[in-house]
Amino acid sequence: MTTTPTGGTPEYDPFNPPAPPPSTLPSMPEAGPPTPFPKPRPLSVAARVAIVVGVVAALGLGSLAAWGITQTGRFTSVEAGKCLYLTDEAGGSQSYTTASCTSSRATFRVDEVRTGSAECRGADYVQFELYGDSTSRKAQKTLCLALNVETGDCLRDVVHETRIAKVRCTDITAEARVLVMRGSSESVCSSEDTALHYTGPPERTVCLRPTGENI
Repeated sequence: MTTTPTGGTPEYDPFNPPAPPPSTLPSMPEAGPPTPFPKPRPLSVAARVAIVVGVVAALGLGSLAAWGITQTGRFTSVEAGKCLYLTDEAGGSQSYTTASCTSSRATFRVDEVRTGSAECRGADYVQFELYGDSTSRKAQKTLCLALNVETGDCLRDVVHETRIAKVRCTDITAEARVLVMRGSSESVCSSEDTALHYTGPPERTVCLRPTGENI
């Protein structure tokens, strides 16, 4: 290495810069295996049930006959032949309000009132149990509820007992159009319909036809 006449540090040569000491070179990390993506956690039982419920709701009309309703709280006198509608209450319970059978709000008709917790005469009824108060464990009565509909009516939210309602058939929310036949006449319903048989009185069959099918 050359030195200056005075013995100092050599002048800097831009074409031949001195190499830095080895200790000053940055160290490169050693290559290792790639980090795997974290696996998704398995679905909980509750999440799986929620998905199944969503699928069932999306299927629509087929869930109508599977409703099971329990009301805890006060109730007024109601008898066969009367009409009513259901509403949600705090705490997850439901209540009913009576209405004229000619009212558009009256979505259900009471075909029978049975003592205690009892099965209705037909799987297509909504069974609504009545309790004396919120602490009662034994039902005092069971209302057997049928859809309060006539031929030509249109319905929305047919799988929700507290939200089902009659609407104009031209309404974008209409999901089903109704055909009512006296007696046990399920054969009059098409394969796309949901057929509901009520023993009454009067005995009748209700066909719920999805909108778009001859509506």
